[in-house]
Amino acid sequence: MARELTTPSPDLAERLLREVGQAERLTGLKMSVMGGSNPVALYSLAQVASFLKIGTYEQAIRPNNQETIGYIDLGALEKWVREVLDDAELADAIAAETAGGEPFGQVAPRVREILMTRSLQVAPFRDPNEGATEAATSTEEAVAE
Repeated sequence: MARELTTPSPDLAERLLREVGQAERLTGLKMSVMGGSNPVALYSLAQVASFLKIGTYEQAIRPNNQETIGYIDLGALEKWVREVLDDAELADAIAAETAGGEPFGQVAPRVREILMTRSLQVAPFRDPNEGATEAATSTEEAVAE
């Protein structure tokens, strides 16, 4: 069952849509059978939501498994959401999911669902013309040449 989150204010939505700087980034680990664990820098809520994932047991035992796990320390994620993104409600929801001490593989899908819920809530606040001016300028320059 998806956890209910209140609709974010325009100010919160703006913070959640932006990319943070290098010093504020969150680091996840892309884990695979063949490639080991590789750090991945994450700069936005949307990146974190799409990165956090774990496959099924059936995928993991398949021969020549190429699936990856997107691992994020969930305690660090909660702290990042609370302190960097300043979204106490989302951080509290993450904390509630992790409070039971369940293994990452059981908690991660629920936390990802919460992150996706919040990402969808702030999506309408995104400027639909963002990047359009730059793309139009590039197109005009290409046509002029």
